[in-house]
Amino acid sequence: MTGTTLKTPYVQRVDTNALTEFCVRALIAAGLSEDDARLTSRLQVQAEMRGIYTHGLAGFRKFAQMMRDGGIDPRGVPEITAEGPAWAQLDAHAAVGMIGAHAGMSAAIGKAKQMGIGTAGVRNSTHFGAACVYAMMAMDEGMIGIAASNVNPVMTIPGARGAVLGNNPLAYAIPAKTQPSMVLDIAMSTVAGGKVFSAKVLGQSIPDTWLTDIDGLPTTDPSGFTLGSALTPFAGHKGYGIGLLIESLAGVLTGAGLTSDMTDWSQETGKPADQGHWFMAVNVEAMMPADAYYERVDKLIDRMRTAPKAKGVERTFVPGEMELEHEALCREHGIALTQATIDNLTGLAVDVGIEDALPWTD
Repeated sequence: MTGTTLKTPYVQRVDTNALTEFCVRALIAAGLSEDDARLTSRLQVQAEMRGIYTHGLAGFRKFAQMMRDGGIDPRGVPEITAEGPAWAQLDAHAAVGMIGAHAGMSAAIGKAKQMGIGTAGVRNSTHFGAACVYAMMAMDEGMIGIAASNVNPVMTIPGARGAVLGNNPLAYAIPAKTQPSMVLDIAMSTVAGGKVFSAKVLGQSIPDTWLTDIDGLPTTDPSGFTLGSALTPFAGHKGYGIGLLIESLAGVLTGAGLTSDMTDWSQETGKPADQGHWFMAVNVEAMMPADAYYERVDKLIDRMRTAPKAKGVERTFVPGEMELEHEALCREHGIALTQATIDNLTGLAVDVGIEDALPWTD
């Protein structure tokens, strides 16, 4: 990672607390309990503050539509259906994905506190936003956290044509002491689908490594995206292979829907998505003294940040460092909202009848 900063074509900045309260009020009006609305809003605003705009507030209006149409049960309560000393299986009961995912990682953390390591699988869930916020739950407890989810197929695989596998997200969070903690959040496709969609809307061409056409061949034309074209896996067989690992952990092991068995929640709001999530928490103090761990991990991070710089580069970063700085900027100056996000949240306010609660000026 080189010396770049996160940027967005924002229209205005909005106070973090005011934006969070608007989101809470909107979700309550859509049918969620206050506790679930606050948790969901906090996690989504956190993603927005870290610059993860595609998985922050962009989906809020869709959540309300799914609650209205039946794709999400606003009263769904995640339930542990089976467990052992170091593992748990949960049924999210079609709750908002953030609620099911939070329950899953909470279960994994609880197991890790007792056994040194804990895993949890969640089925019958939906889109959970940014994977990193769940991995960071473990990090905040002094543990290494891993979070993953399967999603409906949007990505091809080597030798195939069309969407075969989801670009299944994977995140980790590794706590540090004197250095920035490491947080990575990636999907298995070469680029995010949002980038291809933006090019499609703007009528721009794309690199021929991003997408395959209806015949399975590389294309520079994004117009067929979601209409037979498919995202490519990053690094070919590598993204494909890791995507299958995530599908096995989050889909096979949890009992959730597999690949095309899942509902595309972005297109069909009336049917539960049946996505699966998988979480792991590793209690570092169970494996070595905390002081020894932090000394070693800080040394590792320092070596990355102080590596010799390429010509013209001022800084090298560890994963999550730029997002941490972006989050601090938002806390001080407010969250930068794009016009698209403002339009989305304005539409949500109209949908649920709280136009008076919009936290920005015209």
